[in-house]
Amino acid sequence: MDPVTRALAHLDTAAMETFLQHLVRTPSVYLPGVPGANEAAAADLVYEQLRAWGWTPRREEVAPGRPNVVADLRGALGGPDDPPGPLLLLEGHTDVVTPGDPAAWSDDPFSGRIVGRRLYGRGACDMKGGLAAMLFAARALQLAGAPFRGTLRLLVPVDEEGMMLGIKAMVARGEADGAAGCIVCEPEGGELCVVQKGSLRLRLISHGRIAHGAMPRQGVNALTGMVRWLHQVLDLEEALNREHPPHPLLGPNYLSPTVIRAPHPGDASQINCLPGCCDAFLDIRTVPGVEHAALVARIAALGEAVRAEHPAFRFSVETVDDRPAVAIDPAHPLARAVAAAHTRVYGAPPPLGGVPGSTDGTILARDRGIPVVVYGPGDKWLPHQPDEYVDLDEVARAARVYIIAVLEFLGGGT
Repeated sequence: MDPVTRALAHLDTAAMETFLQHLVRTPSVYLPGVPGANEAAAADLVYEQLRAWGWTPRREEVAPGRPNVVADLRGALGGPDDPPGPLLLLEGHTDVVTPGDPAAWSDDPFSGRIVGRRLYGRGACDMKGGLAAMLFAARALQLAGAPFRGTLRLLVPVDEEGMMLGIKAMVARGEADGAAGCIVCEPEGGELCVVQKGSLRLRLISHGRIAHGAMPRQGVNALTGMVRWLHQVLDLEEALNREHPPHPLLGPNYLSPTVIRAPHPGDASQINCLPGCCDAFLDIRTVPGVEHAALVARIAALGEAVRAEHPAFRFSVETVDDRPAVAIDPAHPLARAVAAAHTRVYGAPPPLGGVPGSTDGTILARDRGIPVVVYGPGDKWLPHQPDEYVDLDEVARAARVYIIAVLEFLGGGT
């Protein structure tokens, strides 16, 4: 029996579905200041499952109650005098976003109920389905005798939905050093995603001076200044898309105001007072070729243009997070390995796609130059919505793709 067939025969889909259901039923929403509202319980499930399989995982806290999990499976091919083989990463995060209003769901957001072949619950699609698939794919490879050269490393970080503290800590601790590639197991609906949008998050601040609402000329209305500035920023989106047209796999650039606050939290708020401070947050998504530093400078310049007409206003910009757009050549050996694996499982090559947001793979590519593809079970347009679900048959197919791709890339597929 060839190594691929042998490894596929060890994939325990029933156990994988049970584990996934348990994982979805374990809330892992991070809520600052709320006891137990973190990824600890979900990370412990992963950690204990790996230990039960005889692995020696590493559990590393990024912050209290927020542990990363890392585990290695070393290949059995090659002799003691051979050079070490390549390091391949499989990556999937444990955190999920808030379910929002429970009344918007047809059932408990963490029910993990199964209807037909769909498993429902917050995080089922993004991305506990992919996480379960990668874990059980690695288990099948272990049971098959790890018939490859090099090392397969599982990265299971926290905080992907936030500031990506988990993957940043992994990179800082050297867990990704020297990796030849990474498969990020996010839901992409069968697409082989070879490019990801950049993500730039800015805080815009409008500085004013509080005064009586009946005597506005005695103060400076920070909210008025912000409204004028944001009007210019919204026009910038159209200009940016003229300069950098929509990407064939990613679509257009977006400059989206998502939060506006006036007065600033902590300041007294009364309807008959001008706000002395106002801040707004922008969620900016960019296609390759957009220089983020230059874009920040343009946004700041728009504020200065408003100030030129209204000298009483003062503005400033803070960068909250900056993640570049990243891409991999579809001809790269990692992309070809995943494409070949998908073709074997589905009977046809995968369509190429792009990630409309960013993933933990963005940090791996940005900070360590690691080639990254994104491929995983679940509808790419479904995450963060009510009645989120993942198709269990698709999870099983993704696990098979991971098994074959690992053997293709690490030289154990023949």
